[in-house]
Amino acid sequence: MLQTLWRHRELVAELARREFSGRYRGSFGGIAWSFAQPLFLLAIYTVAFGVLLQARWGFGDTTADYALRVFAGLIVFNAFAECLAVAPRLIVANPNYVKKVLFPLEVLPWVMALAALMHAIIGVAVWLIGYAIVFGAPAPSVALFPAVLLAFFPVLLGCGWLLSALGVVVRDVGQVTALVTHALLFLTPIFYSLDAVPARLWGLLILNPLTFVVEQLRSVLTGYGISPPSLAAYFLLASLFAWGSLAIFRRMRPTFAEMV
Repeated sequence: MLQTLWRHRELVAELARREFSGRYRGSFGGIAWSFAQPLFLLAIYTVAFGVLLQARWGFGDTTADYALRVFAGLIVFNAFAECLAVAPRLIVANPNYVKKVLFPLEVLPWVMALAALMHAIIGVAVWLIGYAIVFGAPAPSVALFPAVLLAFFPVLLGCGWLLSALGVVVRDVGQVTALVTHALLFLTPIFYSLDAVPARLWGLLILNPLTFVVEQLRSVLTGYGISPPSLAAYFLLASLFAWGSLAIFRRMRPTFAEMV
């Protein structure tokens, strides 16, 4: 898995740069849109849930507290949702790469996952700016957020390999992932805390691969730190998932040229 990245590191870096910059090419705002979009979401959710619905995370919390906690969860969700949206068409949308025998198709999910990770990092930067404006300097634990995103990265990568391969064979995968994305938005503790979830539903949320990452990122951003053993275990399981997805991708690759 890492051998592929190292062998084609220059290609991955160039494609990731083009993917990130190309998304805003031709627009007046350019790369500024990558900051404007999360800021807009932060404002919308603050007004909708904090002002109109008067939602609160806990006793004594303010509207700003709630908005920032929700936004922290959305950083993780949006990265995952981006991969679910792009991955099913990652191979079929690039037939020229498929026809080139020497082109390493395995790098395309790397490019997709890195682009999603960059947007997540920008989201964290926007969160920190919002926190600094409202509350002042953030807690030292925010320096640990790269560890949380690093543990989450293999999940994005694995989804890229698995869904892009399945998307070549079953074109309905994209429709299914759209439904899954909508369901996960409410089955992930983004707009509510785990403490508010009835005990009988805990198992459902714990099985959700986003729940742990959302809770860990929210924890480090709000000054509570992380659980290193749990984070290491999550990273190991995520890496096994990515490795298995790559194995499936490589097994199915010989059929891509015929089906694209």
